[in-house]
Amino acid sequence: MINSPSEYGGLVLIVDDLPRNLQLLGRILTESNYEVIAASSGEKALARAESRRPDLVLLDLMMPEMDGMEVCRRLRHMPTTADVPVIFLTAANEAELAAKALGAGAVDYIFKPFNTAELLARVRTHVALARTRDELRRIIAQKNDLMSAVAHDLKNPISAVRFSALMLREQGVASPDPRAELVDSIVDACEGALAFIHDRLEKSARSARLERIHIARTDLIVVLHSVVQQNLATAAAKGIELDMDFRDDVPVSVLADHNALCRVLNNVLSNAVKFSPRDTSVSIGVTRQSADGPVRIAVRDRGPGLTDEDKKLLFKPYQRLSARPTAGESSTGLGLSLSRDLVEAMKGRIGCDSEPGRGATFWIEVPVCATETERLAASAQTPA
Repeated sequence: MINSPSEYGGLVLIVDDLPRNLQLLGRILTESNYEVIAASSGEKALARAESRRPDLVLLDLMMPEMDGMEVCRRLRHMPTTADVPVIFLTAANEAELAAKALGAGAVDYIFKPFNTAELLARVRTHVALARTRDELRRIIAQKNDLMSAVAHDLKNPISAVRFSALMLREQGVASPDPRAELVDSIVDACEGALAFIHDRLEKSARSARLERIHIARTDLIVVLHSVVQQNLATAAAKGIELDMDFRDDVPVSVLADHNALCRVLNNVLSNAVKFSPRDTSVSIGVTRQSADGPVRIAVRDRGPGLTDEDKKLLFKPYQRLSARPTAGESSTGLGLSLSRDLVEAMKGRIGCDSEPGRGATFWIEVPVCATETERLAASAQTPA
């Protein structure tokens, strides 16, 4: 009798350089309602795992050309198989090596010659755990999608209520009229609800953006000019000048995700404008700490600065600091948390230097393209 796909216990990839071992494992698993794909080498195993994601990999530890540990490491670095459980099959005299191999990312190992009942029990357990994990992820994703949809649908009617309340306030409902307090309460409630909705949507977008990070050669001058342009109008409304200092000996090409770097710098610069007093300036400086070090972009404001307690909370989500925007601008407490995640995903660093009453300097460090380092080194050796 041929089992239908729905009756299979799961898809198992078996990897062994000996045909007789593949045949034995294939027969045992097939008779226990598992679907089996086989590979006789590490390269074939990687190709088959990428074309069709298995629920579990049974992997021989000792194979020619590419051993089991290397196969496991590569599976862990492939997006489609990064969390697929791997069980090593190894000889009893390789116990110490098998234990070390767990560091390559396997979940278990079984000694050869194996006991069929034990093999099937281990396979059943790890397939069930993997499926449970995948199902939980699916449920969480659905719940987040639902929450985002609800938040999005609530945004427009709440915005309409807030707008109506603001119009009432402007058209003459003012103190000491008791209705003024009611109008103010409506405005405050709507702003609180809109802030919550914004946070909910921002949190959902955070996960999507982190999954789409693509690190490549990025023109830093293009990014900086774009970010400055986006903040010129807001800064001008407060009489704030944006000063950019870009030295000639600083690399212009960095390794980063263009959109992510724009978002991080835009968040830092817009914050500097929010927290700066009117008729001051915000400076954007670009330097390099050493000849082989990263590029540092520093944004300095002339605001109230940060206390030690503020600095501990800076990059945590939903935190409100003691310093407040100088013109009543909104602040959700999520921007810096997301910026930190984006910078770290680009293999960079973000930090802040500040003292109360002396402004704050937020800095971002990102790696430099190797070709850019070589260009600068060559230009330094060229006689004037």
